[in-house]
Amino acid sequence: MARPVWNGTISFGLVAIPVKLYHAVRKQNISFNQLDDRTMARIRYQKVSALDGEVVPDDHIVKGYEVAKDRYVVVDPDELEPFVPAATKTVDLEEFVDLEEIDPVYFDTAYYVAPGSNPKPYVLLAQAMEAAGKVAIGRFVMRNKQYTAAIRAEEGRLVMSTLAYADEVVDPATIEDLDGLDEIEVTKKEIAMAESLVDSLTAAFEPDKYRDEYREQVRELIDMKADGQEFTLPDAPAEQPKVVDLMAALEASVAKAKEARGADAAAKKRPARKKKSA
Repeated sequence: MARPVWNGTISFGLVAIPVKLYHAVRKQNISFNQLDDRTMARIRYQKVSALDGEVVPDDHIVKGYEVAKDRYVVVDPDELEPFVPAATKTVDLEEFVDLEEIDPVYFDTAYYVAPGSNPKPYVLLAQAMEAAGKVAIGRFVMRNKQYTAAIRAEEGRLVMSTLAYADEVVDPATIEDLDGLDEIEVTKKEIAMAESLVDSLTAAFEPDKYRDEYREQVRELIDMKADGQEFTLPDAPAEQPKVVDLMAALEASVAKAKEARGADAAAKKRPARKKKSA
């Protein structure tokens, strides 16, 4: 059973809506430990001084912020205490906006918002937001950190996404490789062919179609080695040919996409084979 990561209330005007937050996404990663190949013992790390390599006891470790090369300002935890946001256990809704107004680059961690002991105000808010087509923007504190969040309604449920702050989002103007794109000329024929390729590859989004193939293959390798089985390494993928003629590449891509789309359509129309009776 999933466990809530936060319990509190959504403050909507004078209405307090008890809610719980659950992770909407669980990252799936394979992590390795470093081992001593002589004993298979785990490798441990020690905190050592960069000056002399000596181990530093915990009671001599302080927090420092680097303000210049090798120059630090030491800050005591007691000095930070007044700035730690109070854990109010409330999501204060401040305004409602259109979802299209939020650049996707701002979205961070997603949570399912579940009702608490009294679900009626939760259902009321979800239905009102869905009818209005609006997204709620609010602030809340979790684990001594303040977040700005966007709450949207989907099929009677609320989903919250924490948002990056404006000063955390990188200005594309600072990326030199993005300069001058508006000066590059493309022909109408090239645009039409590119649009044809986009159209031929257009489909409904099916997230189940996309898998972390690297993780699956590594997991298979680990399972087979754990069982003492032989594992044959796959061949390295062939190097993709370099694109020289843009139009020729677009035309070939469109033809390939249409061929694949036709094969998929034929497979769906093909009747399933009937099982032979025993």
